[in-house]
Amino acid sequence: MLPRRLPAFACAAAILFPLALAGCGNGGDAGDPLRFCGEVEENAELLTGPNLAEADDQEAAIDALIGEYRRIGQYAPLAIEQEWETLVAAYEAADETISGDVESEQAALEAIFRAEQSAVAVSDWLRDNCAVDIGPVATIVAEVTTTVGPATTDAP
Repeated sequence: MLPRRLPAFACAAAILFPLALAGCGNGGDAGDPLRFCGEVEENAELLTGPNLAEADDQEAAIDALIGEYRRIGQYAPLAIEQEWETLVAAYEAADETISGDVESEQAALEAIFRAEQSAVAVSDWLRDNCAVDIGPVATIVAEVTTTVGPATTDAP
């Protein structure tokens, strides 16, 4: 049986782990793209493919993984700082979910879905600026595109 934290976190991981590898930019060498790219490349396997279900202490493994995202996030370029903060918030919401508590589960899902565009932006930034390809970005929420035609004026 999985502990109460793992099911929601597993859902977030399935959606966001392949997508999210940027940083918070709060302290340290914030905005250091070279260091950030190096940290992401060095830790890509851990960050994109954690095997939390098989960890001896799943709660400690989740805490350590979120901590690693925060640590690497110290070096995130300012261009993706906000996107990473959104991703971290989604992981934290998933981590705080109480299994069976509908309100808690809905809050986590909402945060995860809200983070999808941020995950795409981070993945794109990594590919374009670090030559780091973290794999395909899976999304659940359909992207909504609005097309606006040319402006017209009606003379009275």
